[in-house]
Parts: sequence; structure tokens; C-alpha cells
Amino acid sequence: MRSWGLRWSIGACGAVALAMFAGACSSGSARVSADSHAKQSSTSSATTSTGASTKSAAGKAAKRKAAVATSTARANQTGTTIVAVQLGDTTPTTSTATSATTPRTAARTTTTIEGPRPYDPSKPIDLCGEPGVTPAEQHRAEQLVRDTLRDLPKYANVSVAYAAGYRSIGDGPPYTSDEHYVNWAYVNDNHILDSKFPESLVYEFPNGQRKLVAAMYTLKPGDSFADVPDVGGALTQWHVHNDLCLRNNPSDPLQEVVSSLTTVNGTCPAGSTKAGAIPMLHVWIVANACGPFASLEGIGAGQVPPGQTRHCDSGHG
Repeated sequence: MRSWGLRWSIGACGAVALAMFAGACSSGSARVSADSHAKQSSTSSATTSTGASTKSAAGKAAKRKAAVATSTARANQTGTTIVAVQLGDTTPTTSTATSATTPRTAARTTTTIEGPRPYDPSKPIDLCGEPGVTPAEQHRAEQLVRDTLRDLPKYANVSVAYAAGYRSIGDGPPYTSDEHYVNWAYVNDNHILDSKFPESLVYEFPNGQRKLVAAMYTLKPGDSFADVPDVGGALTQWHVHNDLCLRNNPSDPLQEVVSSLTTVNGTCPAGSTKAGAIPMLHVWIVANACGPFASLEGIGAGQVPPGQTRHCDSGHG
């Protein structure tokens, strides 16, 4: 009788593999057809039954053939595998109604692989599928996104952000499509990657009105890429702005504005200073083509760590 088993395995991103395997429960003897077995049994009987009459040998062969025929008929009716043991024969004869050519053991595997899911802030956060990212890194990255989604929307109205100490650095239109509001007190505090104290807010202008789209977390002044915490491995690429010159607004001690651009190794005009090599990380609260940690493009993109190329997480985009 053929026995079937099911084996499930769960992989990354809900990859599911279903393996079906079959093994025979009968003895290790080879399966033979009813006719060939009858012929073999008849020949064996005729050889070993020395002195038996021709009529007796023919009668025994006829009985064996009839028994096998009966077994085959039953198999055809029930669709199951029947093992018929003939009188005086120690080798079972197996007749299968399904297919005489089916291998003794067979295996079939059906595998469904689910890749990265696009980042949708309105749905449960799932950042699986990024190569080289450990489960712990994935969990930390997902938690940072959840925290940011929870705490950032209170600044949707820019007047609320202004009242909390945030000031624009003046990098929005007509220069770029993204405007950063920075709270310089938060830049200099000890809160790192804290969604309740985001150092910068990013607004865009889809309809001519500011729309809050991301937080930009920064480390403290004097920190470098060597001080970057491992949040989400390859998911979270930090950047710096070594080509940005800022100057103080004499009428507002809480504001610094972009005065000019320079080169990475260049200097800023008198009265202004470089934004510096403080590592920064965006967390988007809206869908982004390069995932929830994408840096900006173009003039506002900044510089990624040496030896790295700008990462676009299109799998979660």
C-alpha cells in the first residue's frame, strides 16, 4: 500500500515549500505485472515439482493466474493498491490500478516564494527580504518606522512645529522640492533616534502646500560615520551634508539657513559654516520609491559613507 506524507518549511518573507513524498509499504521485492508473475511462478513450479504430472502443473498455474486476475479486478474497482499472496508462493504480487509505470518512490515539490512587500504606511510594517539583514536588524528598523509613524504626525501643521522650536533652513522651493525644519536644541541633546525628539522634519509641496513626509534623525555634532548605530543594517543608509553652508539668522536665534553650496572638500564664505559631517537618516511616513529610509535625490541628497553607493530599496518602494 502506498503511503503519503506532507512536509512544510517556512523561509524568509513567508516563503512556503510544500513537499509531497510517497513510499511503498510492501516488502523490498520489485513490482511485476500479473502476467509476468504468473508465468514466472508457473515456470518455477514446473521446475521444482519433480515427478508432478503435466496436468497437475497446468492446474496449479491456472489457479495462480486466476488469483492474480482477481486481485487486478479488485484494484481496478477500488483504485487502491492490492497485495495478493498466492498459495505456495512466498513473493507477493502487487497490482496498482493507478499506473503500472509509477516509480516505487516519488517526490513532488511546490514552492511559493514571497519577496519584499512595498512599504505602505497604512498597513502593518514588514521590511523583510533585504539581503544580508538579520532578523534583529529588521525588527529594529521596523520599530523605528512604527514609532515615527506614531509620533511625527502631530507636526503636520507647520505652525505646531514652529511653536515647538523648529525652523526652516530655507532649502525648499525654488531650490528643492523638500524643505527641512530643524530643531537645533534637539540636534545638541542626548536623544538619538527618538521619535519624540526628531531633530528635523521634512515637508514637501505636492499641491503648493506643505505636507509632512519624513523625519530626519541626526547624531550629535562631532559624530561621524564611525559612530552610526546599527539600526537596520543594509536597510538604513546614513548620509552627511559636507557641501552645505549655513549662517545664523540674526533676527531669530533658533534659525540657521542655507547660505550657499560648496564642494565636499571646499570651504564656506565668511559668516557661514559647513553643516558638517553629522550623520543623518530619513524615515518616511509616506510611500517612497526607494523605501522608508531613502535619502533625497539631487542637490539635497548629501553624501553616503565612503565605499558605498546610494542605496535605493526598490523592493519596499
